[in-house]
Amino acid sequence: MNKRLLIGIFAAITLIFSVNNASAQCEFTVTDGQPYIEDFEGTPFDCWTVETVGAGNWTTIAGSSTTLAAFSFTNSGDEARLISPVLDISGVDGATFSFSYAMMGLYQMDELVVSYRSSETDSWHTLGTYSISDYQNFFEETFTLTDLSATYQVSFLGRGLGGYMIFVDNIEIAGEGGCARPVSLNVTEITAFSALLGWSVTGNEESWVIDLDGHLINADTQPFMIENLEPQTDHTFTVKAVCGGGAESEWATPATFTTLCDVIVVTDDEPYFDDFEASENFVCWQTEISSGIDNWVIDPGYLILNNTAFFIWLGGEAMLISTPLDLTAVSNPVLTFKHKQLQGLSYGTVDQLIVGYRTDENDSWHTLLNFTEATADWETVTVALPEPSATYQIVFDGIGHDAEGVYVDDVWVGNGTDDVIEQQAVVAFVSPNPTMGNVAVSANVEDGEVVVFDMFGKEVATAKVSEYHANLDLSDYTSGVYMVRITGGSGMTTVRIVKQ
Repeated sequence: MNKRLLIGIFAAITLIFSVNNASAQCEFTVTDGQPYIEDFEGTPFDCWTVETVGAGNWTTIAGSSTTLAAFSFTNSGDEARLISPVLDISGVDGATFSFSYAMMGLYQMDELVVSYRSSETDSWHTLGTYSISDYQNFFEETFTLTDLSATYQVSFLGRGLGGYMIFVDNIEIAGEGGCARPVSLNVTEITAFSALLGWSVTGNEESWVIDLDGHLINADTQPFMIENLEPQTDHTFTVKAVCGGGAESEWATPATFTTLCDVIVVTDDEPYFDDFEASENFVCWQTEISSGIDNWVIDPGYLILNNTAFFIWLGGEAMLISTPLDLTAVSNPVLTFKHKQLQGLSYGTVDQLIVGYRTDENDSWHTLLNFTEATADWETVTVALPEPSATYQIVFDGIGHDAEGVYVDDVWVGNGTDDVIEQQAVVAFVSPNPTMGNVAVSANVEDGEVVVFDMFGKEVATAKVSEYHANLDLSDYTSGVYMVRITGGSGMTTVRIVKQ
């Protein structure tokens, strides 16, 4: 379930503080046909209790469309345990426990421990421990419960370790013989006109009903491909299971997705431009996390006055990818953009920005520019775009080094001049690096020469750049550091490579 830029909700939400102890002991019976569900939309923490250590506490947060259980604290080490009412699940052969959660933090992360006990005199048994930070998403988790009893309880222990807050919502405990609510809704293979919808399966479902933007669709397979969608359109979907005897589950927590833009035709007279001011979400761009949890978001004026594309800096890698661009009618295609990379205050490091392209979605990425130095202010860059095609894509690849993030703005693709192409510096990328032998070289020159030198300056290998690519075989060379010099047009660059 996507929660766009969670850090921004604090200006709009209202804290409703709960009572630490329920006014009366509550008990609920779970059967195959009757799950226990808690979404915190009713009386705050009705029949739930909170045990605190220090200044930690669980409260409810009421937003415009949902209410969440939220853990907050004052000092590192503060704890609070949110405990469910007593549940009688002794009458089912098995039970599943599902919930959604989110956590926020920067350099330190809090901890969420999810547990159960079979009675009030039993010790707590850990089901899962979570310590993560994500500014955009809720995650869903499902467990099969053991030690079923007539006095069962689950709990959420929040432990403050320097993060911001922990959120919990959409709790369900259901008998496995019943019709469990689908969880972990996901959307993959998104195009301009279709998307593959997926969710969890417990095994006793006969079919499902999908609610897509208020339209009901019967599905007998999972995942389910939705087609005939409109490009660049926001969608919300949820799903419920249909089990034996016509039994139906509760509706799942809704998920959202946006279809991609159709191919944008760029001409000499009609360039492509995006200053990210149209929305607080990306329009005609998609993000892809390569490692860690960092991602690209729209910074709607929190850190920079105008909307910008902003790469969060916690140590991972993520790509910001344009919609396909048809550049076949552009005389001299160029990319112009501005970027800013500030040196980290704590470690003196700089987050990295790699700019690249591919000719279609099946092509590999080719590097155009690689920025590793801090910029005191915005720097505007223009680069020629080689190999223009009808399905061209631009990528801004952010790599976090615990600095202050990467900003990109005012992206323009259109017709440049011959002078731009002639003056363009040679930029090259070698992969893999380190390497065991075979190396692929990508460069922004159509024809050129590659020369490999050892650390003593001795020439050890050569190759030709043809149509922006070259291949090297260093299998027979000793392990060590080599310098790869790429020459083309009026420029030259050198790339360091490690042979293992």
